[in-house]
Amino acid sequence: MITAAQRAGIVARLLAARQGGPLLDTGGISLEQSDAYAIQAEVMAALGPVGGWKVGRGTPDEAIIFAPIPAAAILPTPQLWPRAASRLCGLELEIAFRIDAPLPALDAPDFAGQLAGCVTPLAAFEVVDCRLHDPDQAAPLWRLADFQINAGLVIGPALEGPWQPDDFIRPPGLLIADASVVADGLLTLPGGSPFDLLTTLLGQVGNHCGGVQPGQIVTTGSFTGLRFFRPGTRLRGHIAGMAPLEMMFGA
Repeated sequence: MITAAQRAGIVARLLAARQGGPLLDTGGISLEQSDAYAIQAEVMAALGPVGGWKVGRGTPDEAIIFAPIPAAAILPTPQLWPRAASRLCGLELEIAFRIDAPLPALDAPDFAGQLAGCVTPLAAFEVVDCRLHDPDQAAPLWRLADFQINAGLVIGPALEGPWQPDDFIRPPGLLIADASVVADGLLTLPGGSPFDLLTTLLGQVGNHCGGVQPGQIVTTGSFTGLRFFRPGTRLRGHIAGMAPLEMMFGA
């Protein structure tokens, strides 16, 4: 476990990197998971209110990881994403859930059924960036500390009409970059069902960064894998009959 002084230094450098300062060199320091989440909490406290969450895992059998998303970084479609706000121009097409009402108690009978009545699905682009000097070589816990390399979300309108949690296990989807089709057809989420990821997050997040609250957006992992694009690329996405998404990376 790192010391309080080390944590304060890491938080300061991550915040500076978000403002255009030097990217953070991890300096060979090893983090524990508790360190990563403590760093998240202190960075988030300096960025303002939490607007949402990202949750994910590599396979349905793995433990989840999660990170808060600042409210200021959750924007509606269509959107021009400033170049300075995503150095890497990374993007993922995802299903997210808007929290529309106070959540049921975790021990409530038929928790999942009650939860489905409290949330509404929508399509989202997760924009990916990293405040670390060498994200490819950084240990996974460093990326987790850096909000699991999240830069923000572009969200579409909430789904209208009835839906079922199982609707999104293998949904049809489309991702187009300029005139090139990146993904088209039935899509699979490596971590399992988006709704299951949401329920698992609620069981584990607790009061971290204030916990999951009504009005927030929870995004549940990439159906298309992490893709990187050139500045100036225009992206269009569509998933599971939801309203389409559009955004462009600034040149």
